[in-house]
Order: sequence, then C-alpha cells, then structure tokens
Amino acid sequence: MSIRTWIKQKFLPKAALTLSEALKRLMAASGGTPTASGVSVSPDTAMRQATVYSCVNILSRVAGMLPCHVMQKQGKIRSLAEDFYLYELLHDQPNEWMTAPEFWGMAMNHVALRGNFFAIKNRGLSLTGPVRELIPLAPGIVDEVKQLPNYELVYKCTFPDGTRKDVPGSQIMHLRGMVVNGYMGVNPIQYMREAIGFAIGAEEFGARYFGQGLHPGAVIEQTGPSLKDPATFRQVADEVYGGLGKSHRIMLLESGMKYQKITIDPKDAQFLELRKFQKSEIVDIFFGHPLTVMNSGENTPTYASAEQFNIGFIIYAVMPWLVNFEKAIRRDLLSPEERKTYYAKFQERGLQRGSFKEQMEGFQIAVNTEILSPNECREMMDKNPYEGGDEYRTRTSTVKDSKGDKGNEPKVQR
Repeated sequence: MSIRTWIKQKFLPKAALTLSEALKRLMAASGGTPTASGVSVSPDTAMRQATVYSCVNILSRVAGMLPCHVMQKQGKIRSLAEDFYLYELLHDQPNEWMTAPEFWGMAMNHVALRGNFFAIKNRGLSLTGPVRELIPLAPGIVDEVKQLPNYELVYKCTFPDGTRKDVPGSQIMHLRGMVVNGYMGVNPIQYMREAIGFAIGAEEFGARYFGQGLHPGAVIEQTGPSLKDPATFRQVADEVYGGLGKSHRIMLLESGMKYQKITIDPKDAQFLELRKFQKSEIVDIFFGHPLTVMNSGENTPTYASAEQFNIGFIIYAVMPWLVNFEKAIRRDLLSPEERKTYYAKFQERGLQRGSFKEQMEGFQIAVNTEILSPNECREMMDKNPYEGGDEYRTRTSTVKDSKGDKGNEPKVQR
C-alpha cells in the first residue's frame, strides 16, 4: 500500500480533508518537517528547545502585560474611550474564560511560532452587529485561507467536533506576522527550521554526551607495580579527599603514582562555542536584537549599555508587533464609521519606566515644558488628581539677568 493510499484511508473518509490538508496533519502529528540534522521541526517541537521557548515566552509575557486601550479622537483631543463597547474586550476580558493578558499573550505566541493568529468575532445572533466577544482558534483549526476573485478572504476551518465550515473573513480577526502573498503570515519556524533543528540536535547531542560518556575530573596514573587492591585505594581516596572541605588536602600517593587533573577537551570547548552561536542566531530570528536581552552576554553590561539594550528591545522586538496588532484591530474590529473616531493603542510606557529618580526628573521636565499636566503625571503613578493640577503651565522656570552677570542669582518667575 502506498503512503498516499494509506493517508486517504486514514484521514479523508473521516474528516473529508483534501490530500494536501491530510499531509499537513500527518506531518504535524509526526513532529514536523525533517531537517538536514535529522531532527523534525514544528512549532511544537521547536518550543522544546530552550532558546526558542525563552524568546517566545518573553514576547508573550510582554504582549500580555501591556494594556490595550481604545482611544477616542475629537479634533486634536485624545481621550480614553472607556464607554466604547470594545474597550472592555480589548483591555480587560475578550471572552468569559480569558483575561486580556492571556489573550494577547496567546496571540503573540501563535504569531511568533506560526505566523498567524485567528479569533472568531462573536456577534451573537447578528452577523453585522457589535462584537460581543473574541474567541481564539487553536492551532490547526484553520486549514486554509483562500482569497476569492473579489479579494475577499474565506477561512476553511475544521472544528474539534469534526465540523468543516467556510468562515467569511468578516467574522475572523486575523493577526499576521511577515506577509508574502498579501493575506497569510509565513511560518517562521518552517522558514528557519534548519537553524532550529541544528540547535535541537546539538542540545540532544550534549545531553547524551554528558549523560552517557565517561568524564572523570582527574586520573591517577600507575607507573610502578600494580596495586593489589584498587577498590580499597579508590574507597580510601574518596573518603579522605572527596567532598566539601577536603579539596585542598595534600594527597599522598605510592608505588610511582602520578595525579593528573583533566581540563576541558578542546572539542568540548568548541561544542560550547557552537551552542552559544546557535543561541545567538535563534534570538536574532525572534528579536532582531543582541543576545544581551536574554542575559547571556559574556560581559556584565554597564548601566548605560543596559539602558540602551532595553530601548533597543522596545524599538526592534516589541513595537513592530504592537503596531501590527493595533492596525489589525482597526481593520478587523472597527467599522468604517468608527475608524474616524476610535483607534486602539497599546500602552508601552510600562517598559520604559526607569528608577524613581529618573521618573521624577522626567515628570518635572514634562510639566515645566507643558507637555504634561501634574495630574497626568499623577495618573501615570496611579495617584489621585488634585484641584488645579489639570492646568498646563510652567511650575518653575529661571531667567538669566539681562546683563548676563554670572554673579547675580537667577530670577524666578511664578
């Protein structure tokens, strides 16, 4: 029996899948696409690699911790649209069993590993009414996305109960990663499966190497007459010189014995360098940012360099995803009329928060230059407003003496 006949008998009669869809499911069930290193790589198997898991975990947690606000614009005035029907869905709870951090963390996980995230827009009994909840679709439910001649999208879905249904694009919220064909995000794991497969293979090789290989810390070479009872000598050596607090005792050897400490083999050192290179390469796949973000730098970063790394992490690793999500919300959840007034905005200010002293200095500059009012600064710190704190006016400013005399004290305007 050929493999194609077996697939048809195994999958097609039950789920009415096409042959290509059945092949995809079989490949996923077997662990993913094989690589030159002999390791099969899929989004699920890739997550078992430590660096891949760390990258996706960081991105998911960051996406989940940043609140998504719905903003309202009236002319040049911007304000929170807390009374808008989408505000609670995006900011607090998109459905009855998930919180917003769980939802956005899941969305980031799917996009980072699979290139696409799908959620059904539940509108109740109406197909055109307001969205009441967002129901995320598990990986594998959307079998295919097709673009019709009129450029509308249709999502071919197979639900857990076996039901197959074509869902129109108007009922789907679709977050995409990098796009090539215009409507589907590419799977980054499939594109980079060789690099990830090589890292998985190296990790497995290292585990087997250190788990099954012989790696003594030292060797005692016998050049004289052979010992009558080697087991007794080994037991005495362990009792006298083994364990904490005994590492610096003077060892007494007999019968021409020589003690030789074993250092790391050059091949082992090259293996460790290879692991570091693979880790750096995988971090670059997900972040496009230096490895220091993962706390794996060779040198301890200074305060200034750590600050620059944090800024770079926000700019290159986080902000592109947030902007992508914001525009997808506008496209999929807002009507053409609502887009004129409302828009989504992830608040990334939490990632840019420095020390208390830096915050206070920043607020002082913002207030004195009339960028923020005192009450807006207090709101950022979850403090209550005070009367008169909504005014935009310079609290303190200095003016040099008109004569430019350095010895005179500056005048203060109030």
